[in-house]
Amino acid sequence: MSSEFNKGISVTEDNQSTSSTEFDLVVLGATGFTGRQAAKWISEWAVSQRPELRWAVAGRNSDKLAKVAASLGVGPAPDVIQVDTSDKAGCAALAQRCAVLLTTVGPYARYGEHVIAGCAQAGTDYVDITGETPWVRQMIDKYDEVAQSTGAKIIPLCGFDSIPSDVGAYLICRALQAAQSQPTDVRALFSLKGGLNGGTLASALNMMELKQGRNLYHPHLLTPSDGREHLASKQPRDLQKPRFDEQLNSWITPFMMAPINTRVVRRTAAQLGIQGQGYGPEFRYSEAMRARSKWSAWQVASMLGVINGLGRSSVGRTMLKSFGPKPGQGPSAATMDGGFFRAKFWARGDDGQIARGQVSSSGDPGNRVTVNLLCTCATLLLTHRQELSERVGFLTPVSAFGDHLIDAMRALGMTVEASIDQGAG
Repeated sequence: MSSEFNKGISVTEDNQSTSSTEFDLVVLGATGFTGRQAAKWISEWAVSQRPELRWAVAGRNSDKLAKVAASLGVGPAPDVIQVDTSDKAGCAALAQRCAVLLTTVGPYARYGEHVIAGCAQAGTDYVDITGETPWVRQMIDKYDEVAQSTGAKIIPLCGFDSIPSDVGAYLICRALQAAQSQPTDVRALFSLKGGLNGGTLASALNMMELKQGRNLYHPHLLTPSDGREHLASKQPRDLQKPRFDEQLNSWITPFMMAPINTRVVRRTAAQLGIQGQGYGPEFRYSEAMRARSKWSAWQVASMLGVINGLGRSSVGRTMLKSFGPKPGQGPSAATMDGGFFRAKFWARGDDGQIARGQVSSSGDPGNRVTVNLLCTCATLLLTHRQELSERVGFLTPVSAFGDHLIDAMRALGMTVEASIDQGAG
C-alpha cells in the first residue's frame, strides 16, 4: 500500500503543462449562485492576468450556460460544455478536456463523485468548496492512489471552509518553529458576518439526511493513517457548550464549521509531517466562535442546538428548507459586500513561548470570500504548475500550495499574519 501522501513523484511533461488539453480551466456549475460568481471572477482575472486563457463553463443546461457566458461582459466569452454530473462517462470526458476543473456543484455527496473520479483518472487538477468531510474521506479511500499515479491534484475544501483555518494554523506554527519552539496547543477564534446561499444549506441538510454525524465528529477523520505520528493522537474535543477561555480572554461558543476545519488542519499537519515539514508530534488544534458575553455565547449555542435537532428528522429538515434560500439563491450584493470574518490564532510552544496571528477579510465569508479563495486556488494551479508538480493526490489547501497561497491571499487584500508574542512565555 502506497503512502496516502507521496513525498513527490515524477510526472510527465503533459501533466506539467496545459498545452495538451483543449482547455486550461473549466468552471463546472456556472449557472448556480456561487458558480456564476466564480465565472465572473475568472473572466475578469483572464482579462487582467492571462488574456490567452482557454476556458469554458459547464453544467446541465446549455441555454442557461450560454446566458451566463454572454453576461460576463469582459473579454471573450468562454466556451459552453453541457454535462450532467450523474453521467459517469460524461464527467470522465470533461476531465480529459481540461487541465484544471473547478466545481461548485453540490451537495457534493450527491453530485461530486463522478467528477472527482474523472479528474483522478485523467490526471486533471481539481478544486471545490465542499464542507462535506465524510464524503471527502470516502473519496480519499476510493481515488487517492489513482490520483497519485496520474499526477492529479485533488484539492477539496477551498473556500471559507477551510482555507483561513488551514493557513492560520500553518503560519502560526511556522512562527513558533522559527523561534526554535515546537507547537503544542493551537487555537482559533472566529468572528463573522454573512449570509447563506441555497447550495450551502442543501449540502448541510444532505449530510444530516445521510446521518453522517458520527463520521463528521471523528477527530482524525481526514488524517492519513501513516501520518498520525506527526501530531498528537489525542486532539481536543469539539466544543459542546460555551465557556470563558483564559488564553483567548473571551467567551467562546461552539462554531458550526469547527468539526470541518479542524480535521483539514490535522490532515495538513500529517501530510507535511510525512514530508519532514510538520508542526511537531505534540501539535493539537481546536476552534471556537467568539462571543461578546456569556449571554450571547449561550444564544448562539442554543440556536445551533435547535438547528441540529431539526436536522435529525425529515420533518425538521423540511422546515429548515422552507425557511432558507433555495439552490441557486443567495444573499444580495449589499449583504455580501457588508460581510466580514476575523480568525484570531493563539499558540503555545513546548518551551512556553506564545504566538498570535490573524486571518481576516472584508466580504461575506460564505460567498464573497469563498469565491475569491476558490478561484485563487484554481489560478494558482495554472500559474505555478511547474513548482507544484510534485504535490499530488488528495491535498489540503496548505499541503497543495504552501506559501504561494499566503502570498495570493495577501494580494487579495486579506490580512494573513502571525508573530511571537514578546511579552508572553
